[in-house]
Amino acid sequence: MSTRKLLPIFTRKGRSPRNFLAGYIDLAGSVIVEPQYDYSYPFREGLGSVKVKNLWGTVNVGGELVINPSSHEPVVFSEGLAVHRFDSKDGVIDREGNFVVPHRYRHIWWYSGGLACFAEGEKYGYMDKSGNQIIPPIFEDARPFSEGLAAVKTRGMWGYVDASGTTVIPAKFMCGKAAAGQFQEGLARVAETSRWGYINPCGEFVIPQQFDMALEFSEGLAVVQVGKENGYINANGKIVVPPSFLYADPFSEGLARVTPCIWNAEKTISDTLDVAFIDKSGSFALGPRFLAAGSFRDGHSLVETESHIGYVDHAGNFLWQGKWVVLASMDPLHLFPAESVHKSW
Repeated sequence: MSTRKLLPIFTRKGRSPRNFLAGYIDLAGSVIVEPQYDYSYPFREGLGSVKVKNLWGTVNVGGELVINPSSHEPVVFSEGLAVHRFDSKDGVIDREGNFVVPHRYRHIWWYSGGLACFAEGEKYGYMDKSGNQIIPPIFEDARPFSEGLAAVKTRGMWGYVDASGTTVIPAKFMCGKAAAGQFQEGLARVAETSRWGYINPCGEFVIPQQFDMALEFSEGLAVVQVGKENGYINANGKIVVPPSFLYADPFSEGLARVTPCIWNAEKTISDTLDVAFIDKSGSFALGPRFLAAGSFRDGHSLVETESHIGYVDHAGNFLWQGKWVVLASMDPLHLFPAESVHKSW
C-alpha cells in the first residue's frame, strides 16, 4: 500500500459553481490526476474514491482506476475493507473490489478494531472481516468500536460493550436525541439527563455532567457547549478556551476550525467570511477569512473564500486554488478513525 498522499481538487466547468470536474494534486501542489471525475474524495489507505455519473469507484496514487465505479456511495477504506452500496443495500469489498460480504444489510459502518457495526432490519450488531456476525443484531442503535468499546442502545438507554458483546458499562445514559460518544483518549461523552459529561472505561464520571453538549476529545481537548456558545476543555475538565464560538470543531494538527459569535442581521457577503482557525491557547492562528473550511489533514485544509476554493497550509498560504464551486462537504471523512498501517494490506 502506498503511503503517498493526494488531495482532491475541483475545477469549474463554465459559469455555474455547481458544474465542475474533480482530480487530485500531491502535497507539493502538482496535479497528479487531471480533473475528469464528477467528484473525488480524499485518499485513505492508498486509494481515493471517485464518482462517474452516479457510481463510485477508486483510483490509486498513479491515477489508475482500481475499482470500477459501481457503488451508489463513496468507497472509503478502513482496515483494508470498504462498504459498497447498491440498490439501498450495503456489502463489503476488499482492495481489489472482491466482495467479502454481499449486499444484504440496510447499513454498514467502517471497520474499527476488526469489527464493523451493521444494521439489519431495525436492529444493530457487529460483524468480523469475513462477514460473520460476532455480536448478533440485538441493539436498538449502535456505533463503531473505538478503544475497545462500542456504544450500544438498549431499552432507550446507552451503554458500552466489548468486542465479545459483553456489557462493560451498563445501559443507563439517555443522551437525548443524540448518541453516546465514542471513547477517545480514554474518555467518552454521555448524558444521564439533559447535561453532558465524560466517563472513563469503567463507566465512572471523571468530568461531571454540566454541558449542554459535548464532543469527543482530540489532541487533548474537547469541544463543549454552554448555552449557545462553544469552547474547549482539557482532560481534567478545566475550560482552557472559554465558550465564545457559534461553531467549533475538534483540534487537528494543533488547529481547530471555529466560527466566532458575530451577530449582525445586515451581513454582507464579505461579513460572512467568519470561519477561522485557533490554536490551543484560543488565539487566532488564521483569523476569520473563510466562508467554509475543512479540518487540517496532511498539513493542509480545504477552504472557501467568496471567489475561490483551495488548500491552505498552517500559515494560511495557498498550495492550490481555483474558482469557487459548491461542494457537499469540506471534510467528508471527518467521522472516520485515524488511518493505521497494516502490512497485510
